[in-house]
Amino acid sequence: MRLAIFLIVLSLILLAVAALFDVNYIDYERPLPYSEWEKINFYDFKGLKKPGMTLNGVSEFAYIKTTRTINYLNNRNVEITTYFHPSRSYVFAKDIRNADLLRHELYHFHIAEYFSRLLRQEVSRQKDMITRNQIADLNHEYKKLESEMQGRYDEDSYHSYVLQEQKKWERQVDSLLRSLQKFSDTHVYISTKK
Repeated sequence: MRLAIFLIVLSLILLAVAALFDVNYIDYERPLPYSEWEKINFYDFKGLKKPGMTLNGVSEFAYIKTTRTINYLNNRNVEITTYFHPSRSYVFAKDIRNADLLRHELYHFHIAEYFSRLLRQEVSRQKDMITRNQIADLNHEYKKLESEMQGRYDEDSYHSYVLQEQKKWERQVDSLLRSLQKFSDTHVYISTKK
């Protein structure tokens, strides 16, 4: 009996913690690198819906969570990767899983990758004299710029509802990614100083 009560309490605590951190630990799925973006569909969006959560009063929307990681594999190689987090991404109305909304969310992922490529480009330029602290500072700066661009993208396209603006952004982001195709490899060869 005590064990059953303990397990119930522990389960409730874990659910509360999961809700606080926007991570669905019950149906957890590992983050996917940008190289796998074409495999993503709305059934991969497994984040937990918080009760009463809306976007400008609308409860029918989606949200994609992306991050960028920097891993130092050795003193000559740094890996900069953009990730999609299925267990932290949400679809707030299951009946709106349509191609247009998915495309809008995936362009958020493309924008995140664009800034990863900018970071790789800058690190590559300074490869013989850059420090880990400088890489971290650059990453911080690019995160701020990315956040601003993500906000403009949502505002201009009204979260995909203004089709003309959505298409304009898609063309722009596609062009930006093509312009940095050379930096699509996650590995950058450098000579870092600690």
